[in-house]
Amino acid sequence: MTKILCSLILTLGLVLAVTLFAAASPEEMPGAVSDQVVKVEGFKDVYKTGNVYLAGQPNLDTLRWMKSNGVTLVVNLRTETENKEFTAAAFSEESMVKELGMTYSLIPIGDKESYSPRSVEKLAEALQSAGGTTLIHCLSAGRATYLWMAYLVRHQGKTLNEAAAIGRQMRFALPVEDFLGAKISFSLEEVKK
Repeated sequence: MTKILCSLILTLGLVLAVTLFAAASPEEMPGAVSDQVVKVEGFKDVYKTGNVYLAGQPNLDTLRWMKSNGVTLVVNLRTETENKEFTAAAFSEESMVKELGMTYSLIPIGDKESYSPRSVEKLAEALQSAGGTTLIHCLSAGRATYLWMAYLVRHQGKTLNEAAAIGRQMRFALPVEDFLGAKISFSLEEVKK
């Protein structure tokens, strides 16, 4: 009888967990992505897509707002030099993020070598460990947008054109498209080394 009762309880628990997981909107799940981007009003260069914010350098008020809006992970893409200069002029972002109870991750993007598949993998690893909403930022949201687009292609199955359409809602732009009055279509080609 005890084995049957334990099996029944385990089965009911599994059914409940699957039901709750299926009922959650995709935007509520960790790592959720969306094709829709919302410009967050009241902030400069802050965008939300799914449960990810992409932004320029946050100030203290922005970090506090992010915390109050469910951000549990802050991914900083600024270089060590940029971070030292910011700390000298303002505050230690890493210390403040930790003081607010969020996790801090640094993936410096700046020199040519940092624009690599390894940086995309580091972002994927950070997002996988996030227990909630994530803020990814650089100075102006440009590098954050480009890295996000690469993540969408490598880890979310988006085509390059789909990722570009999402990026265009943020900080991705090709001025040549303005000159031509048309969007450029992209395709991936292996890089020869």
